Amino acid sequence: MALYYYGNTRLRARISQLFSIQMLESLADLIKIDSLISSLSKTHYKSSIEISLTYAHGYGCITETLQRELKEVRSTLERFYEKDLWEKIKVIFLRVDLQNIKSIVRGISHGARVDTILNSLSPLGTVQDQLLSRIAKSKNIADAIDRMAVYKLDFADELLALKSSERSCCSSEVERTLEIWYFKKITSILSKRDENTELLRKYNAIEADIVNLNILLRFIKAPTSPEIENHPIDYYIIDSGNFPRNLIVKLSKENSVKNAIIRLASSNYRDYLLEALPCFEENGLLSEFENKIRIYALKWLAFLPKLNPFGIGVPMGYVALKKSEIRNIRWIAKGIYSGFEPEYIKENIERIG
Repeated sequence: MALYYYGNTRLRARISQLFSIQMLESLADLIKIDSLISSLSKTHYKSSIEISLTYAHGYGCITETLQRELKEVRSTLERFYEKDLWEKIKVIFLRVDLQNIKSIVRGISHGARVDTILNSLSPLGTVQDQLLSRIAKSKNIADAIDRMAVYKLDFADELLALKSSERSCCSSEVERTLEIWYFKKITSILSKRDENTELLRKYNAIEADIVNLNILLRFIKAPTSPEIENHPIDYYIIDSGNFPRNLIVKLSKENSVKNAIIRLASSNYRDYLLEALPCFEENGLLSEFENKIRIYALKWLAFLPKLNPFGIGVPMGYVALKKSEIRNIRWIAKGIYSGFEPEYIKENIERIG
């Protein structure tokens, strides 16, 4: 644990600088983007703001600043920890790699513009930006898989096997293959039993729960969707989560999303799922449930620097808290730029406490 001391000490100092809810609400009261830029330039965003202002202004300056800050998160951790520790900490960012590749595949599948695809990617991943850019320029999904193989990305072999099989090489099959690869790899990486790997294992179990919950709710709400109608739900379930496979299969027979959520309410996510239910009934968006579980995960991660002060809990907590701060600033900037009322902006700030 002493090996984490140098990096953890510095990260705790950075955590103490993160914006309070009161600070975020004061930013939401601003009525001009230039005022937001000026306010951020007096905080720990000063350096990023100054660099961004050399080639961007207004809302573009905020966007560039936040992208720069996200990139700095990963490079900061790499600087703060010795190589062997960094290899363990890097596991935190593998999920981002998966999400980036899935975004590219979806974008290609829907014929999205390359710049639109690239703007949807997170700079927190470990795959180089230039490689992601080249993959995003692929003519189709098969071409994208070939490029991943050329660049020797870890999951390329599994995708090549999919491509050469009799199964359709559509985006849903690619995503399923990537998810299976990811959780198998994580299980292998986290085979050792200690406090640090246990925290990483719990984090990834939450991610698996989100995947399985999304699959379950899609099967209930849209059972004839072209993406799922050719396979039973069991085909898509990930085994690394907290929800038992047989429970998910059983709940897929429910005739309404509400009934399934109520039956899942005995889980750790009880309050969060039930809180999302009225929102779903109002707008019909299944994403309401994932968003609430991510709030659950954020609150758990935010507590880790205190729960595990001498181990990986500090970088895990810092990454989650910094991402949340950046997400809130992006929302506030969008709200100001769009002319939203300050109270509406404040209502939708992501809150941990």
